This record gives sequence, structure tokens and C-alpha cells, in this order.
Amino acid sequence: MNHTHEELTARLQENATYSKKGRLSVINKEIPFQEGSRGLDPRVKNFLTNEADPNVRRPLEIDDLEITRKRVEVNNKDLSSGIRSETIKIILEDHEIPLGIYNQTTEKKPVLIYLHGGGFFERDMDVMENICKFLAQEANAVVVGIEYRLAPENPYQDGLNDCLEAVRYIYENPEKFHVDVDQMGLVGDSVGGNLALGVHQLSLGEKWEIRYMGMFCPLVDLSEVSRNTWNVKHYDMSKDAELIRQELVTMKDSLMFIQSLYLTNLEDVFLPLVSPLLRKDKTTLPPTTIVTAEFDFLRIQGEEFSTQQLEAGVPVLHFKYKGMDHAFVRKLGYYPQSADAIKEVSSHFLQVLRK
Repeated sequence: MNHTHEELTARLQENATYSKKGRLSVINKEIPFQEGSRGLDPRVKNFLTNEADPNVRRPLEIDDLEITRKRVEVNNKDLSSGIRSETIKIILEDHEIPLGIYNQTTEKKPVLIYLHGGGFFERDMDVMENICKFLAQEANAVVVGIEYRLAPENPYQDGLNDCLEAVRYIYENPEKFHVDVDQMGLVGDSVGGNLALGVHQLSLGEKWEIRYMGMFCPLVDLSEVSRNTWNVKHYDMSKDAELIRQELVTMKDSLMFIQSLYLTNLEDVFLPLVSPLLRKDKTTLPPTTIVTAEFDFLRIQGEEFSTQQLEAGVPVLHFKYKGMDHAFVRKLGYYPQSADAIKEVSSHFLQVLRK
């Protein structure tokens, strides 16, 4: 039986299961209508087998940089209903920061600031747009997507500083966005989660408060600390082993490429602004949603980060989407899990604001 996207998404909302990993409570989202099955979700398997460019399913090298940037591969759909969007620019002394504004009306709303993924070097604004629209709709918020400067032309800490400056601009100009800056959260995808955590750390001395954080498949450790403890035995390889292993190894090896692009001094991998997993004091973090994918190399460090937050007394909702690979949220409209994950982040954000 072929199910509609709406039926698949509804099934995900209705059939969560729960498990424990040490102290961490994990909310498991099974493959819809195939609950209990193993291996890749059939939509992921089809994409990796038949649609994905084989040239990007390998560890990245410096010669791939411009090819990757020029590739137009949105692979998502607009699931929102009439969400308005526009683009503005923050003008600074030596550069500009483009912002995508989604769902701005005359009504004053909460604000979610979205930081895209792409290994610190890809311009993912086009991929980000439909995600931001759907997030804005589900959270009934204004969503602001930041087009921060990219490595290697602008290495650490330039892009992070752009994200901080954008938060400052929104805080100082709430009337331009029609937002309530006392109801502000950060959402990040992959390295966007890394940047969101960096923005939160840099915000501790500022006037504003980050009330909430949501992260999809976040990169929280660029150092060797988690990579040395990673093991393929953490993954169920009883089905689709070849495809899964290729995805895991590609991501594992590509992190070294990301290091070389993002950092001019590789010793900086141990800085908490680069590897938030190593941040000693996590008690100041706000309530957080962390979304992980079963077959993502970054899942293990994401689980460790959630555990550390719990031990620091920070409320955490931790989801694991069975059968998914890294950055699945970018396949909005194709993978029902993407819409479900955005719904869960939106729901938690609204719950936090009501407290």
C-alpha cells in the first residue's frame, strides 16, 4: 500500500517509542508503517541508490569545494501555506550579512533564528528556505535565516561572529521584524547546531536571553575526542550494511576536511566554541531539542551532548529517527521524518515559551 506524505507524517506523530541510553531517555521515531524493521528507510535507500551523486558520497577533498558550492540540489518542497518571505541585509563596516525573513506580519511573534548546515563552507540558503517557512508556520513565529560568511575564505570565527551580530541586530531592532525578543530561540542543522551553541556561549555576557535551542543532527565535536571513541559497532548493520557503512565512513573522514577548511590553527578544535561537547559548564544552556538520525556518524556525539546537558540539569528532549541518515531534515516533503522533526522542535519551543 502506498501511503501519502500526510499519512506517513501522522503515523510518526502517533507511534513514538521510548528507550534508555544510560541516563538519557530517547524518543524513537520508527519507520512509518514499517515499525520494528531494520536498515534504511526505503526513501533514504532509494535516494542513496538511485538519485544521490556518487561523487559526493565519498570523503571530500579541496578540489571538491567549488563543485560542491555550485551544485544545485535543493531536494525539498514548500509544505507551508502562504508563509511570506523576504530578504534584507545587515550592513556592517567591511561586509554585509544577508538575512531571510519568514512569516513576518504586523502581529508581534516569537522569533527563531535558523543557522544552516553545509560544513561551514556551503551556501545552503536555498535549501534552508522551505525548512524555515515550515518551521515558522508550525511554531507560529518569525524565523530569521542567516547567510553567514563561509570558510575557507572566512575561517573560524568569522561565520560565528556573523551569527552573533545578526542576533544583536534583531534584539536591537525588534520593530523591524515585529518580534518579541524576550521569546527568542536558536535552531541549527548540522554545523548550524555547532554555530547555535557558539552563539549561545557568546551571548552569556549580552543583554538578551536565548530561551530555547533546537538542533538537527548537530556537529558538537570537531576534535579527536569523540572520533576516537566512535565505533561502527554502535550501529545496527544487519541490513543495508554496505550503504550504511559508506555513509558513516564518508562523514567520519569528511570531518577532517571540514577541520582544514574551518580552522587556521588545528589546535582550536579543543575550544568550546569549535567543539561544544568540550564546554565544561553546560548549566547555562536553555531547554533543548536534539534530533539525531540512526545512521549518522554524528549520532554518538549528539547522544553524549544530550547526556551532558541532563547531568547539568538542563531539560532535553532527545529524538532518534530510525532508518535516517545525516541531515535528513533537508529532504522536507520527500522524507516524512523531516516534517515530523520540525513539528517536534516547534512544539517544544512553544512549550518552553508557555512556562
